[in-house]
Amino acid sequence: MTVYVYRPDARLFYQATGGGHDLFLLPPCQPVAYGRLWKYQVPYLSRYFRVVAMDQRGNGRSDRTPTGYDLETRYDDLLAVLGEAVRPPFAFVAFSCAAMLAFRYLVEHPEQVSHLILVSGQYAESMPQPFEEKVARVFREDFDGWRTRLWTRCLPEPHSLKAIEDGIAWCGETTAEVLLESLRAIDGQSVVHLLSQVRVPTLAVHGTKDKIVPYGHAEKLAAALPDARLVTFEGGGHVLPGREPVKVNRLIRDFVLGREGAPPRTLPPTTERQAPARPARRGSERRVLWLSSPIGLGHIQRDLAIARRLRELHPDVSVDFLAANPADRVVEHWGERLHPATRLMHNDSAHFEGWAGDHELHAFNALWDMDENMAANFMTFADVVERERYDLWVGDEGWDLDYYLHENPELKAAPYAFLTDFVGMLPMRDDPGSTEFRRAWEKNAENVDHLRLHPDVRDLSLLVGDEEDVLDRDFGPDLPNMRQWAREHFRFSGYTYHFDPGAYRDRGALRQALGFRDDERVILVSVGGTRAGRHLLRKCAEAFALIADAVPEARMLLVTGPRLEENAVPRVHPRLDVRAFVPDLFRHHAAVDLAIVQGGLTTTMELAAVRTPFLYFPLRNHFEQNFHVARRLDRLGAGIRMDYDRTRVEDLAQAMLERLGKPATWADVPRDGTERAARLLAALL
Repeated sequence: MTVYVYRPDARLFYQATGGGHDLFLLPPCQPVAYGRLWKYQVPYLSRYFRVVAMDQRGNGRSDRTPTGYDLETRYDDLLAVLGEAVRPPFAFVAFSCAAMLAFRYLVEHPEQVSHLILVSGQYAESMPQPFEEKVARVFREDFDGWRTRLWTRCLPEPHSLKAIEDGIAWCGETTAEVLLESLRAIDGQSVVHLLSQVRVPTLAVHGTKDKIVPYGHAEKLAAALPDARLVTFEGGGHVLPGREPVKVNRLIRDFVLGREGAPPRTLPPTTERQAPARPARRGSERRVLWLSSPIGLGHIQRDLAIARRLRELHPDVSVDFLAANPADRVVEHWGERLHPATRLMHNDSAHFEGWAGDHELHAFNALWDMDENMAANFMTFADVVERERYDLWVGDEGWDLDYYLHENPELKAAPYAFLTDFVGMLPMRDDPGSTEFRRAWEKNAENVDHLRLHPDVRDLSLLVGDEEDVLDRDFGPDLPNMRQWAREHFRFSGYTYHFDPGAYRDRGALRQALGFRDDERVILVSVGGTRAGRHLLRKCAEAFALIADAVPEARMLLVTGPRLEENAVPRVHPRLDVRAFVPDLFRHHAAVDLAIVQGGLTTTMELAAVRTPFLYFPLRNHFEQNFHVARRLDRLGAGIRMDYDRTRVEDLAQAMLERLGKPATWADVPRDGTERAARLLAALL
């Protein structure tokens, strides 16, 4: 629910979600940020509480008034929102200078609040002096530079680029004039005299490297509060909700719920190594929790195949899958077990589809911008393994699980295997000055550091492929070579298949089973499923119309996928068959005479294994398809790579004529990857 509270001079925004005991989240007084500061907290804490978060005046969805930023007016704003939105007694969470408002409210309304949580809290504010020279002049001359420097100081932890970018963007949603007025209005204010009157149980969390509110300030604050516990984040900066969301979420949850066991007074820095723990065995059954990426169905298909083989090797093994839509439907179709917590998983597939355009997907940018999903999904996983014991955790491109386990190694409670089919995030343009290059370098450096600092987090790093499939190039400036690094840190299974390609050698029998005539040549186009494939489907249909009369035995089957309507492609010829869905598409891949696909790994490797000639069009700006998949296919000599932008309809028609009916020329592809992967996982049980 999103609502506005109307003050005489301002409209104030708040949102409420969840149910249970009320939990109120207050962002800082200074409009350098707003309610989005809590983006990693709201989804998770809403599972336990009714969470209310407001935007203070000056930023976010609240009004940016020219005045009204003094503590008195802000306090009246707070009273107005609390009076309408929150049910007492509630838990009050205040960030940074918002603590000054919280202290006054606690003194004047002690019966209204059950718990107080201070995140990087402060009781006084002062600006550099003289204000006009050291603050106002800087704002007027270089506001963009100031907010960049501010958020860089707020987040001194290594690999904080995403959080810094977020903060700079939030700060940019207000104006220099509003922020300057806010700073001037609060300069020199202090509520230290109120601290001894606060009687509510209080949890204060603070980082030792906080450059905005120094750690010594937090020590004095906690000492002055009658019933306060200070939890120290060693090496932590100012924005702990964004940089340490797992720890912050659990501290808030446990403090408000009154769970047994007080939080530790000091939390280790992420550079501290932790020894992995193995769960206690429960009878003869061994349990596996499997997190599978829903971005493309190839992940869940190979996971199901590996899991089945694992159970054949160890009949006492049971597997629970955490797999969001549409992967969850594949799990159910195979008759496998979905963990009930799957319904809480945020949909990564829908997120990626939101980034898709006309034969385009900025895959790396989509991954970079998936941080909210990652945090929410890891918290789901963490809650599951907190309640239930498993003997093995598996994450197939579970970037959320892998990232947060390395950031919180103390949470590891079982052997853990990480699966992927590529190594290295790559920018599409090799320009060190570009944002994409800087982000990719940062992410690669973070991954390298994770394995260097925490070698015990992963018990198995498994590449679904061969060592030669890894690119022979550096991750980025001053970073190691990808192939050499993979050789040191990964095991290689070879490629895995969810079916036996050797079972479809009898193409004639398969064609008969699928209803294909002996005298027809079938061209299969399977580039649908999302809007990224719409225009290539149309281009293929138009190209077929150009050759249909010259090749009367040819027929084209276009698969739009379930998320594109069948009329997305006009039926330009009677021998053009458009279908929304084809069950067991891999069987059609093995039976047709020519396939036209995008550059996805699963589809192209299926075609390579069943030795069907194919044309493939990597999506524009999709680094995995353009670099990693292309490397595999080049090494195998499989498929003909096409450039979507440079291929006219006439060019595609000519390519169809040249390849239709031509036999595959590449060598047989090894097909034992599923067996090898299952045995490597079995060794961890």
